[in-house]
Amino acid sequence: MIVTPESSAAVYDRLIKEPLNAPSVPNKPRRPEIYMRNGKHVVSLIRTDDRVAGFKEAFKSIGGLKRLCDGVKGEIIIKPNCNTDDPFPKNTSHETVRVIAEGLISSGFKASKICVGDASGRFRGFPTRHTIENMGIKAVADELGIQVGYFEEEEWLTVNPPKSVAWPMGIRIPRRIYDADRVILTPVMRPHRTPVFTIALKLPVGIIDPVAREWLHNNQNENFINKMIDLSLTFTPDLIVTDGMKFYTSRPPTMDEVVAPGILVVGSNSVAADAVAACIMKQHKAHKMESTPVREHLSFVIGEERGIGSSSLNDIELLTKNLTDDTTFDDTVNLVKEELSYRRP
Repeated sequence: MIVTPESSAAVYDRLIKEPLNAPSVPNKPRRPEIYMRNGKHVVSLIRTDDRVAGFKEAFKSIGGLKRLCDGVKGEIIIKPNCNTDDPFPKNTSHETVRVIAEGLISSGFKASKICVGDASGRFRGFPTRHTIENMGIKAVADELGIQVGYFEEEEWLTVNPPKSVAWPMGIRIPRRIYDADRVILTPVMRPHRTPVFTIALKLPVGIIDPVAREWLHNNQNENFINKMIDLSLTFTPDLIVTDGMKFYTSRPPTMDEVVAPGILVVGSNSVAADAVAACIMKQHKAHKMESTPVREHLSFVIGEERGIGSSSLNDIELLTKNLTDDTTFDDTVNLVKEELSYRRP
């Protein structure tokens, strides 16, 4: 099904005019990090020429996906980047969804309790069901017997996290996210006009309703980032699976320059995983990232202020593996360590 700016705008405008019913519910406390070691966030940094083999190695290195499934009776949600139906690297690859779902199933988790879901973007994204189908994710879900969530068509709730400072009326999220026992985020890496980059900390924009997206975008810079970071207070991301096999480096919205470093980042915390991924973007001269120390980006400063996680190497157990003959990978690892050892003034 073709998704156009006009068809997407029609759905978006209807959802603005007919706001989703979203009764208020208590905020849930943040779940403990499943893969944390010795009080540190765990981040696996993999160099690979094979996405599937690379992710399997990353999952193994952090302790395996079975740990994510242990004791889970509700749903595990895989939340991809399905802003538009453009293929990877603009959005999540269906291969990434497949390798995660197959890993969960092979760990003994029921396929019927896995859901891949999103609410697509307001520009050439809605309806989400068409975008997810066009991306090949629906075909993967059907083949494996997992569920698909089109969040704008489902039930919504309103939460008001105590640490939130930017959403005085609360934040609407899908009931499916609220009820989930585990949430896996699968971001890509791209420059962005407002928060400089979009990785896991921006991915929760896909779990807020259209009215909230209007509120999100009506200010710039710090106000935007405050609102964006507060979204991560509404649920617990239990695993971050970031695909840096390729990514755009050019100024948005042009997006005409792509690098292919063959890097995957898998972590237990969105701040820590994004910090490692941002180092890779800086190494490859992504737009507006060369001149700023990674830990100085507002996304990390505010994320730490909200207690979401840490971007400091002192708080991260960095696991690395080179599955290729890339002799420059040591330089990459050293750059990550140097950037994340930076002490803010």
